Amino acid sequence: MNILRLLRNNVLFADFEDGEINALFDSLKSKIVKYPKGKIILQEGNQIEAFGILLNGLLLKYITKPNGSREAKGTVNQGGMFGEIDVFSQEGVATYSVVAADESYILYVDRASVINDGARVCPKLLTNLFKYFTSRMKSMNKDTGYLVIKSMRLKIAKLIYDKYLEQGNLNVEMGLNRNEMAEYLNVSRPSMSREMMRMRDEGIITFRKDKITITDLAALEAIVKSN
Repeated sequence: MNILRLLRNNVLFADFEDGEINALFDSLKSKIVKYPKGKIILQEGNQIEAFGILLNGLLLKYITKPNGSREAKGTVNQGGMFGEIDVFSQEGVATYSVVAADESYILYVDRASVINDGARVCPKLLTNLFKYFTSRMKSMNKDTGYLVIKSMRLKIAKLIYDKYLEQGNLNVEMGLNRNEMAEYLNVSRPSMSREMMRMRDEGIITFRKDKITITDLAALEAIVKSN
């Protein structure tokens, strides 16, 4: 496993040179842990002192409702993180749980080590953290925006279009299965699926599993701008 290459998939280290990463992790308190498929990695409500970076595998995030059922909160793909917001919060408590969807390798980075050693050894890490948190705040505001949209078609189109802008590719990785996407948009899955099939039949998109291909960008933009 090429750790340096995998770390450059992470937003915090994407602009780092190999030497900078090596120097940083010589000082940071960190460890790599392997988890089997189905293992609960983080439990909602628990105190956390480190955030995780997924080096290999796939993770699912969820919260547990009062009735005991689980509500999906998205996935963590290679290079992605979990616990990175909660660990730096005042409470330091996990606001969701994480389970391994496949065998997964996770690099844990200690919070105190980032604040104390990271700032001394590589100030760029804290700069990238600040940029990331700012981006996340903007993203959270955008996520709330989906909920106030009444049109099913507009909700779907806006989510796909936003993902396209983020990834810069007409072949969009949603990072959500159909159930998770419906829960994220706060709509019923059958209704969402019917609307997506209509958009497919109109030649706007095609889709398979969590991947959507935009086949008519102008038509998609027209839907989004109709709001």
